[in-house]
Amino acid sequence: MGREDWQLYRRVRLDALKEAPYAFGSTYEREVEFDDATWRRRVVDRVRLIAEVDGVVAGTASGGDGEVNGAAAMTAMWVDPRYRRLGVGELLVKTVLEWAKGMGYGRMFLWVTDVNAAAEHLYARHGFVGTGASQEVRPGELEHEMSRSL
Repeated sequence: MGREDWQLYRRVRLDALKEAPYAFGSTYEREVEFDDATWRRRVVDRVRLIAEVDGVVAGTASGGDGEVNGAAAMTAMWVDPRYRRLGVGELLVKTVLEWAKGMGYGRMFLWVTDVNAAAEHLYARHGFVGTGASQEVRPGELEHEMSRSL
């Protein structure tokens, strides 16, 4: 996505937060208040991917610098419920991994909430394993870090 795609990114991100609040560290209520300048900045602060099926947005994922030097982070992964288990998530994960390899990263990290077993299984199929790190994402709910070499 390029700078000119900020409105599409905003719509997809807000749809994702509304549909799957359990999957993200942020909330719809927080991000719906962002001004246009914030959305314009966010669409280019990392690689933003949109998957489409027959011209309809089916999912999204992002990649960027991780917290560890030389590592990338996969963030904001979401697949519209109508397109789950049809390969959209697989394609998004593969594409972010290919992007990270192409950028010269040696490792990729991500966080997955403990109530999102389907996403955890998807990541495991792509070689991600738990690092043992966990943090509270909401009161009483944890997210767990996973990583893999590239």
